[in-house]
Amino acid sequence: MVTFRKYWVIQNILLLLLVVFQGLIISDVFSQPYVDPIQMRYTYALKNRNAEATPFNHLWTGSDIPVEIKKNTYLLFSPYYELWQIESDSNNEIGVNLESLALAAGIIFPLKNPKWSLTMLPILRWNGEYLFQSNSLQFGSVAFATYTLKQKQKFRLGIYTNKEFFGLFVVPLIGIDWKIDEKNYLFGILPGRLSYEYQYNGKTYIGATFRSITNSYRLINSEFIRLDDNQISVYIDYYISKTICISFEPGYGIFRQMRKGVNNKDYFSSINWGDGPIIKLSASYRIRL
Repeated sequence: MVTFRKYWVIQNILLLLLVVFQGLIISDVFSQPYVDPIQMRYTYALKNRNAEATPFNHLWTGSDIPVEIKKNTYLLFSPYYELWQIESDSNNEIGVNLESLALAAGIIFPLKNPKWSLTMLPILRWNGEYLFQSNSLQFGSVAFATYTLKQKQKFRLGIYTNKEFFGLFVVPLIGIDWKIDEKNYLFGILPGRLSYEYQYNGKTYIGATFRSITNSYRLINSEFIRLDDNQISVYIDYYISKTICISFEPGYGIFRQMRKGVNNKDYFSSINWGDGPIIKLSASYRIRL
């Protein structure tokens, strides 16, 4: 109950941020088809009939808010909160709640060549069995350059770093924002996310998404747990109003891993998380661009 109360409080903080900043959102920042000043997402993982997949619940709420500070230069605020509730597996090796609060604020600015821009986003995160517990702080950053080949076609190249509890995690990034035509759009930054969207009608969009997740969390006994998941899904977005979008997204998690350790990459156990189906529901205050 306490955990869900925290979730409710953080959700309302994000709603307050939305009220403050929604009038300042600049559509030119994103070439993707929309920006979500606030989104709430729930994921439920089911057991697989042919494997001992570990069920879990995942709650996530977050925001992306760009604010223009001068011509073609923007501040970007991207806070989020998430909660994992992982059920005990068949061997009762683990059953745990994990929380994360991330404060990300950065800048987007043009380079001398007008076709290029640079995004830099430092990230401060608390990852643990409860928020702000001892030794749960992580520092990270995202930096990438955007090249505008055409007005409706942009490419991105960069790097993501984070001081995970298993060591320094460094990943190269490659991305695309491509409005193929009036109904088809391809966007995202790999390995984190890549999405295809098709406009079915004025209120309905369908598509497919790939997401990759790697996170580590501090346990109360000073150990850490590392979660890895790769989710492939299809989705339908339905707009009940101009700015309110609800989504249904069934999919499947593959190459999942759950490992425990003490420090760096000294893992002492690997738990069978198991591949399996997922169902994702979300609601967004969304501004289409």
